[in-house]
Amino acid sequence: MERLNIYPYKKRKVKLTTFVVLLAVMLLPPVSFNVYFRYVKEQMVENLENRYAEILNAYSIDLSIDSSRNLAEMSRIEDVLLNQIRTLESKVNSLNSYLEKRKKWEDFSDLFTEIFKKQGRTLSYLSFSPESVILEFYEVSRETQEVLPESFLKDGRINLKLLFEEHLPEGYTMKKYRLEYGVAKK
Repeated sequence: MERLNIYPYKKRKVKLTTFVVLLAVMLLPPVSFNVYFRYVKEQMVENLENRYAEILNAYSIDLSIDSSRNLAEMSRIEDVLLNQIRTLESKVNSLNSYLEKRKKWEDFSDLFTEIFKKQGRTLSYLSFSPESVILEFYEVSRETQEVLPESFLKDGRINLKLLFEEHLPEGYTMKKYRLEYGVAKK
C-alpha cells in the first residue's frame, strides 16, 4: 500500500541538491555576463594599446582594465595636452605678430630703397617709433623727377609733403620732402 500525505498544512521541504541546482541556475547568468564583459573590455584595451602604441608611449599612458584608474590617467593627460595647446597657441600668436611687424617694416624698407634709388637724394632726418617712421630728404636735380611711383602713393600709410623748393644756379632745383610712414595703420 502506498503512503499518502493528505495533511493539507504540511510545509514543503527543499532538498539540498535542489537548492544547489536552483542557486547555480540563478548565479550562472550574472557570472557569465561579468566574465564575458570583462573579456570584451580586455580585448578593447588591448586593441587600443596596439592601435595607439606610439601615443601611449609618448605620454607614458598605462591603460588597464580598471576604469577609474584609466579615467584618472586620461584626465592627467588631458591637462598635459591642454597646457601644450596653450603654449603652442601663445607661440603661434607671437610668431604671427612678429611676422606682421616684419611685413610692415619690410614694406618700409622697400619704400626707403625706392626713394634713394635715384641719384641726387640725400637723407637729412630719420625718426623711428613703434607706430611710424618720419624721414626728410633733399633732392637736387635739373629736371623734375617722380619722388615715388604711384603704387606707393596709393598706400594710405604714406604721407609725402614738399617742405620747400629752391632754384639753384645752372638750372638745378633743390627740394626738401618730408615722408611720414604709419607702420601701425593698414
